[in-house]
Amino acid sequence: MEATNKEKFWWVKGTYPSINGERLPFVLARDVSFKEFAKKTEDAKAGRFWDYDKGIVTIIELPYGDHEGAISEFNRQICDQFRNVASQDNIRGWGAKTTGEYKEPDACFVPRRLLNLQNPVPNPCDYGRNPWPTIILEVVSFETFEHVKDKINNFWLGPNRCEDVIVIRLGNWNNRRRNQSGQPLRRLRVQYCSCLKFCRRTTLQLNQNATTFDPIQEIEFGTVDANGKASNFCPAPQTKWLTIDRDCIYEGCAPPLPPLQVLSQTSAPGIAIDLYEIQQAIFDAMGKN
Repeated sequence: MEATNKEKFWWVKGTYPSINGERLPFVLARDVSFKEFAKKTEDAKAGRFWDYDKGIVTIIELPYGDHEGAISEFNRQICDQFRNVASQDNIRGWGAKTTGEYKEPDACFVPRRLLNLQNPVPNPCDYGRNPWPTIILEVVSFETFEHVKDKINNFWLGPNRCEDVIVIRLGNWNNRRRNQSGQPLRRLRVQYCSCLKFCRRTTLQLNQNATTFDPIQEIEFGTVDANGKASNFCPAPQTKWLTIDRDCIYEGCAPPLPPLQVLSQTSAPGIAIDLYEIQQAIFDAMGKN
């Protein structure tokens, strides 16, 4: 599908027009050099929303409020949990980190310990010789999951790169359904890779011939199930958690690692993201209609 003349304003003028997300993905421009794509992407700040392949620029995602709200709340929670650690044990949020290939995540995080200028990293992620982030967040509204998996398998979880990729999937809300109390009826899911459950190292330990990574856990935290029936997956704060292990956050850092909280008797030290708060941030951005 091709962009309309109005939709092409995003490419031609760098200004974001009104776009119907249900038409995505569609072609924004053809016969484009990578150099031109890189410049246009930076000018329009569209690295998270455009994709480049063999001269074709495609819109894969849109900066809607629910998409951005989920990112903002995730960032708030993950940063809050490092307020009491020593300065050298903190993490840095790099936002939509630019790499040389312009495959920007919605957010990413790197431990400060890896940012030691006296010990340059052997496998940097950009021209500034920065290390790869250990934690990646992707929020998916219109982008196909197949496209996300391609980035995970062929980019983010490549050898000596990132450790965890967290994917939050926002189901469509075309029918604008709400329950009697006015709460939106929408499917929300988290699919994520963690060091112990879904990462390159663990996968290869289980199958040394493995070449791809598939999600092994799905956490529902919306208000409808796969069939569109109203459900109560995450009705209140602290009822659904996304956990990230300490060893994943500090991958590549020399021990000893900081004593982050132990989430339960059966879990490793790490942090926990309250998915109810992300749900509410998404719903707050969906408007009153």
